Amino acid sequence: IDELGEDELSIIEGEFGVAENGAIWVREDRLPKRSAPFRAENLVIIIDQNRLVDNMHQAFEMVELDDIGYGVFISGPSKTADIEQTLVIGAHGAKSLLVVIVD
Repeated sequence: IDELGEDELSIIEGEFGVAENGAIWVREDRLPKRSAPFRAENLVIIIDQNRLVDNMHQAFEMVELDDIGYGVFISGPSKTADIEQTLVIGAHGAKSLLVVIVD
């Protein structure tokens, strides 16, 4: 029984993005619910082009949790073939991710 329900689409705002691996830092205060990026079938993250850094070293310098307590790096759909070698996409979150970079 899925008590939380399942969202078809979530659109959220990212704090900053990492060019090295495509990860986007999302703060809890920018989420409608903490579980939103993990429950959605399809996820759209909007990020300002001026908020891109080159690598994770720079990204970790920008992470601040003192005032919010929770944040997460999101880098796209997960996949696994652990069970009977059957590929599952979106095993731990959204099945698709679209990043919109705005000016």
